[in-house]
Amino acid sequence: MPMDNEWQQGEIFSLRMRKSILNILSFLGGAVLLSLLSLLHPGHLRADFSLETSLLLLFGGCSGIFLRLWLVQRWESRIREANLLLLVRTVRRIHLLLAGRKSRDELLQGICRILVDEAHYCTAWLALLDKEGAVVRSGEVGLAEQFSRVRQGMEQGIFPVCVKKAMSGNGLVVSDQASRCPDCPLAAKDADRVCFTARLGHRNQNYGLLSISTSAAHKYNSEERLLFGEIARDVGQAFYLMELEEQRLMSENRFRELVENSLAGILLIQDNAIIYRNPEQKRLFGPLPGKFRANAFAGVHPEDLEKVEAAYGRVSRGEVATVDLDFRFYPLQKDSGAPGMKWVFCRASRIEYQGRETVLVSMVDITRNRELEQIVRVQDKMSSLGRVAAGIAHEIRNPLSGINIYLDTLAKMFVRGENLDTVGEIITQVKGASGKIEAVIRRVMDFSKPGHPRLILTDINQPVENALSLCGATLRKHRVELEKELACTLPRCRLDATLIEQVVLNLLTNAAEALRQSEAKRIRVRTALEQGAVVIRVADSGPGIAEGLRDKVFDPFYTTKSDGTGIGLSLCQRILNDHHGTLIVEESGWGGAEFVVSLAPESERDDGSL
Repeated sequence: MPMDNEWQQGEIFSLRMRKSILNILSFLGGAVLLSLLSLLHPGHLRADFSLETSLLLLFGGCSGIFLRLWLVQRWESRIREANLLLLVRTVRRIHLLLAGRKSRDELLQGICRILVDEAHYCTAWLALLDKEGAVVRSGEVGLAEQFSRVRQGMEQGIFPVCVKKAMSGNGLVVSDQASRCPDCPLAAKDADRVCFTARLGHRNQNYGLLSISTSAAHKYNSEERLLFGEIARDVGQAFYLMELEEQRLMSENRFRELVENSLAGILLIQDNAIIYRNPEQKRLFGPLPGKFRANAFAGVHPEDLEKVEAAYGRVSRGEVATVDLDFRFYPLQKDSGAPGMKWVFCRASRIEYQGRETVLVSMVDITRNRELEQIVRVQDKMSSLGRVAAGIAHEIRNPLSGINIYLDTLAKMFVRGENLDTVGEIITQVKGASGKIEAVIRRVMDFSKPGHPRLILTDINQPVENALSLCGATLRKHRVELEKELACTLPRCRLDATLIEQVVLNLLTNAAEALRQSEAKRIRVRTALEQGAVVIRVADSGPGIAEGLRDKVFDPFYTTKSDGTGIGLSLCQRILNDHHGTLIVEESGWGGAEFVVSLAPESERDDGSL
């Protein structure tokens, strides 16, 4: 450092000495010139050294100094303007190069070439760094082998002093002969040069380094240093934009691969025009018109056309952000064969794509699912039909067998002509068996085709009280303890009181029959408002229903009683379905069964659904 200070002091002294000598020569030159001019006017200059002569010489010397300063200033100003114009042209050339979408290697070498050829810098080098600070690419002009040593060192993590200063965020780093680091790429013969080194950064991200060497006379040129700093910032911003573009392209390619290989059909619509369809969508729909007008719905099933147009209109007008629906359509195939109908689940969403409002339509082919659902429904109906047929056959077989036996007995009595006094008794038994068959058929008809409920606003406690009154005597006869907890001020429900009374009466009858073998015979009937629904709970202290059988008790003709038909609970469930309610079975507090009827109050029910 003392040697550097001595060198700087010597340089400053020599500069001052040169200025002093030039000022003296300018003074003498001005004085001599003015003296010579005065000789052209005889009588103005005397031989003796008078005051007038002294003032003339002094004025001439000062004029010489002022003239020299004015000429130097004009010359430096022109040089500065020429340099600035050169740098501006260089910046423009670099911007054109950056806009040309070149590769990174081409950009590095091109920028260095422009700085040397256009800006007339002596040398230039560029190095790109990754996020860990390692050199990944570099370019140079004018250094050749001198830069290779520096590049190898930076690749190994050894950076020159000027590079470290620039990377630490110290702005533009200026290195002259006195402040150069030992591994500077400039040779010893380039002692009259100065280096400018700047970090290529943008938004707190370091992308690399830019360094040039120029004449030492430009060391104190502030305009040139400012323009060089602008060049470094512009190059850093260019690499930042390149990185963003690469990330965008990568994301777009990844997204395109996902969309192109998606199992869902994807459609983009802008201004009623289809701008994109992925292969799955083309496979589903076939060819579509370029303009998304009403004829684009030509293949939609007539029964679904209205809801499809309404859903698309709501999304396109911005009334909703997303709408889901499923519909049927006939693919618009090119062949002349009749296309098969397909089901799709579709979601239409309003998004922004490439800065414009866009409708994104994604759809999934659910034709196979609907076909399987149809098969399951048919199988379920066939299974139910089989259970119904088996139940009917079981219920009719016993009385029908009795009728056949009675008829055979009557035939024998008629042939023998004896015991005619028992004919009336046998006929009575036949009528009873026939009545049982008629009752079974009537119950089946009630189950398969119940009457439409007449729904009116009613207090739920009214049909419950009626059912309790009807079965009260029977419960007292069998010594069943009845507990009644009917909540007051319950919201009214829209229901058919007669049908709900039939449901409660059936539940009470089943509960009483379940208590035949129980020692403690207790039934509790309770009404309440639970989670926004009006409920009726009928609980007993009987043996209860196993958890695995709680769903089966509602199947037609399923019963655990030896003399039951298995239609009662199925009919109750059908009635509650018509009331938009539910019927489930739980375990009571006594360990028996508790049937729960749930109905929506009028304030929470959609009138349009009734």
